[in-house]
Amino acid sequence: MKSKILVDYESYMCSVALLEDGVLKEFYVEDRNTNRVTGNIYKGRVVNVLPGLSSAFVDIGQRKNGFLAAADLLEDRTALARSGSVPTKLDVNEGDYILVQAVKESTETKGPRLSANLSIPGRYVVYMPTIDFIGVSNKITDADTRDRLQKLLTKYRPSPHSGLIARTAAKDARKSDIIDEIKYFENTYISLLDKFNAASGVSLLSTDGNLVFRTVRDILNSTVDEIVCNSEYIADRLAKYLRENLAQPVKVTLMDDVDVLKKFGVLSEAEKLMKRKVQLPSGGSLVIDYTEALTVIDVNTAKYKGDKDREQTVFSINCEAAREIARQIRLRNIGGMIVIDFIDMEDPLHNEEVVNVLTAETANDRTRTRILPMTELGLVQMTRKKTGSEIQSLLLQACPYCHGSAHTQSPNFLARRIKAQLLDIFRDPMCTAAIVTVNPSVFECLSKGEWFETLTTGKHNGKLIYLVASAEVTPNSFRINAQSNTILSLPDSAYLLT
Repeated sequence: MKSKILVDYESYMCSVALLEDGVLKEFYVEDRNTNRVTGNIYKGRVVNVLPGLSSAFVDIGQRKNGFLAAADLLEDRTALARSGSVPTKLDVNEGDYILVQAVKESTETKGPRLSANLSIPGRYVVYMPTIDFIGVSNKITDADTRDRLQKLLTKYRPSPHSGLIARTAAKDARKSDIIDEIKYFENTYISLLDKFNAASGVSLLSTDGNLVFRTVRDILNSTVDEIVCNSEYIADRLAKYLRENLAQPVKVTLMDDVDVLKKFGVLSEAEKLMKRKVQLPSGGSLVIDYTEALTVIDVNTAKYKGDKDREQTVFSINCEAAREIARQIRLRNIGGMIVIDFIDMEDPLHNEEVVNVLTAETANDRTRTRILPMTELGLVQMTRKKTGSEIQSLLLQACPYCHGSAHTQSPNFLARRIKAQLLDIFRDPMCTAAIVTVNPSVFECLSKGEWFETLTTGKHNGKLIYLVASAEVTPNSFRINAQSNTILSLPDSAYLLT
């Protein structure tokens, strides 16, 4: 398998894509003006302690205070729990200054998540200066290699109270390169402590770097034979970084005269990531919906007919869907809880095989996932560690019309709301007319219907209702201007309801 990394560096945003045999597998975007905090290390001040929850709120100089919990760790918490290394109490007091690292971005309602256990990622190892733990990436399956790396890290870790985890790239790395990186991290941590002691208040002590170098560091592996970049400045810096960190530097190609993402088909694939419906090659489809608590993925047969055997047809499309779901989760960087509704199958072995396909496909995901067996209802529950922002939050913004609901109100219900407000207005005997301003699309519907017939006859006889179209009004809203004058000032487009 041959892989290629694409770097698209623009003045307003940058993107990094990983292609495996020409197929887009990973895609990352970052607004260059966005203040990203994940991975940053701060000198923070404790502003509030919650003893019952073993947590605290910490000021790190951001708009919202960060949330620090005793058990918040950066790496494999399950393995650390087995080692007895997960803390259960938070020994801090209000007003204390502490060294913390941001592990999750803030949201509209919550501040960034923090950890007091630092985790510094490198090319070959992750250094945890405050956790007594030695581990090897689960992606390294060879027993001899795991044992070799375990012994190497145990021997060269900076102190008995610090921890190291060998990353996937360590499998093919030279021993001297791994040792040099460990020594570099030891000096980095000493420097961090010096900065912490020297800082007079809340301060940013270290940043995880920009998207390009952070991502290249993480996704670069032995299958990558080329990095294509559209910025001469970034290409030169990448070439220098690779020469200093790799025994056999990867080729860096500058393409500043073409659209890199368009040339390799990434731009069209990125546009598909914004859609909730994903078409499968066979004709089936996936529907991906996001909620506050979880992501739901529904599998549909759609246009897929298959053969005459329904069970085999459903099994085939579920397997195809499982492979694409693993790809979509990785591309969209979906994190947290995920529930997948597969098409119901009768054979328990088919259920098990579909889960096996999903498990095998997610094995290539660098982000930790956990998949549970399929339930009797055909549901598969899985979790994926949240790392950074999901792609949809970076490429999409809330609709000014529906405010994220993905729907606009029907003309019937909007007319019902307008009518209720008009009834209140017409209770005033001095009010002789009302000017109702709506969106042009709503105007077309209301001007042809009979929604307000009861307001222009009977006891309201003589009351005038004018409809006015304005693009400044969203389809979900309206404006009503009550009038008591005998002479009205109306636009030419005003329509009198009779």
